Amino acid sequence: MYTPVEIVDFILHSADAALQEHFGTRLADKNVHILDPFTGTGTFPVRLIETGLIPADKLPYKYRHELHANEIVLLAYYIAAINIEESFHRVTGQDYEPFPGIVLTDTFQMYEQEDRIQDQLKENSRRRTHQRSLQDIRVIIGNPPYSAGQTSA
Repeated sequence: MYTPVEIVDFILHSADAALQEHFGTRLADKNVHILDPFTGTGTFPVRLIETGLIPADKLPYKYRHELHANEIVLLAYYIAAINIEESFHRVTGQDYEPFPGIVLTDTFQMYEQEDRIQDQLKENSRRRTHQRSLQDIRVIIGNPPYSAGQTSA
C-alpha cells in the first residue's frame, strides 16, 4: 500500500512547521539532513522536491548532500532512484543527475551488522558508510505506523 500524495504533503508540511516552531529551522536550511528510512518508490523525497518546501536556489545542495533515502527491496530501490532523479531534473531544469543519497539497505540493520554486499555494490557501500558517519540527521520522514494496535499478524 502506498501513501496518498495528499498525506505525504501533509506530513512534509507538518515536519517543516514543527522544525520551525520547536527548533527555529526549516527543512530547506543548510545542515538539516533528511532521511526517508523506508522510501519505497520515493514518494516522500519526490514530494519534498516538488512542493517548493525547498526553494530552487537551495534544492541542488540539499539533493546532493542532505537528502537521504533507504530501501531494502531492490525493485523499489531502482524505481525510487528514477523517480527522485526525474523529479529533481524536472524541477531544476538541470542536466539529469544521479541521486547520491539513495542506499540499498535495511535501515534497521545498517548499524547492527556489516555491509554484506560491499564487494558487489561498491558505490552503494560508499553511500551506506557515508550515511552511517553522519551524526546530524535531524529529520526522519515517512509513514506513521498505520498498523499500531492491529491484532492480526
